[in-house]
Amino acid sequence: MLTTILNWSEVWAPLIPLYVFIFKRPKDKFLEIVAGYLLTALCINAVIDVSWILNSSMPALLKNNNFLYNINSICRIIFFTFLFRNAIKLFKKKYLNFFLIAYLVFFSFYFVYNKNFNTLNSLLHSTESLSLLIFSIIYFIRLINSDKVFLAFDPYLLIIAGLAIYESVNFFVFLFYQYLLIHNPKFAHYLWNVPNIIFIIFCLLISKAFYGRFNFKT
Repeated sequence: MLTTILNWSEVWAPLIPLYVFIFKRPKDKFLEIVAGYLLTALCINAVIDVSWILNSSMPALLKNNNFLYNINSICRIIFFTFLFRNAIKLFKKKYLNFFLIAYLVFFSFYFVYNKNFNTLNSLLHSTESLSLLIFSIIYFIRLINSDKVFLAFDPYLLIIAGLAIYESVNFFVFLFYQYLLIHNPKFAHYLWNVPNIIFIIFCLLISKAFYGRFNFKT
């Protein structure tokens, strides 16, 4: 039962912050970037899980759903790079634009050359995790050095904290996942529960960011 719940967490976990977003409608327009990521992830993850459960009756294109995980990774780095660029303004826009273009060009040539987009690509996912983790660490360093750290509710602090936790754990998972799939597939299967649990935590932190402060009446 618990395993089934975790397996479906990729679908039901994003529904929590999306519900909060619709219910609360945060005033900060840049939070729509995060909501856009959640909606995109929800759609992709739904296809992934359905294609996995109904694998025998799915069309040939969707019998192997690993390419959807790769698309999910690409979408995640695009959405959160936009967040760092537009809302947090971590660097000048031209630097983050250059990073994103270089990332997309490199992996476009990489997959054209290797023709392995239909496999769960460790390099793609590890690059995503390492890049977004570095951005998150730089954000935390700048926040600590500022006067406003922890003095007021900051939705971006919660979101980036969740992102940092998610990417720091997943970096090591995806770095060795292809190796484990070949040499120890049973352990790789159990290990997949770790990203699922961390994704739930990530979504809960985003939910709190969307909700804002709790107002207690006395």
